[in-house]
Amino acid sequence: MVAMGRKSTDGTDRLCAAEAVQFLTPDLLEFLADLYGAPASIAQGAVQLLPFGSRAALLATGLVTAHDDGDGPAHEEILQLTDLAFEVIAMAASAAASEQIDELAEHAAAIVAARQRS
Repeated sequence: MVAMGRKSTDGTDRLCAAEAVQFLTPDLLEFLADLYGAPASIAQGAVQLLPFGSRAALLATGLVTAHDDGDGPAHEEILQLTDLAFEVIAMAASAAASEQIDELAEHAAAIVAARQRS
């Protein structure tokens, strides 16, 4: 895995939320935006169900960490959201909300313009 980012105050490589967003697909960002306000356990369960590529992107950017649960024959890894993930979730939700507001404002402006022409 390629380390992306810079040294944080604790000496580890860590992206800021704005940098991490650049490495995520629009679909993954939309998925994360939908997790805004969900309890951490629900958000982590939802992330666990993502396809491998999406989970790999979250791991590579530091949004999740993988922990071996040690139970069962598969020794499955459990993904845990980091503080950075919650920052990105909030940023994605804010962006999604502002895009919806912009679309609504454009639609309203078009209606007003059409009425003025009539």
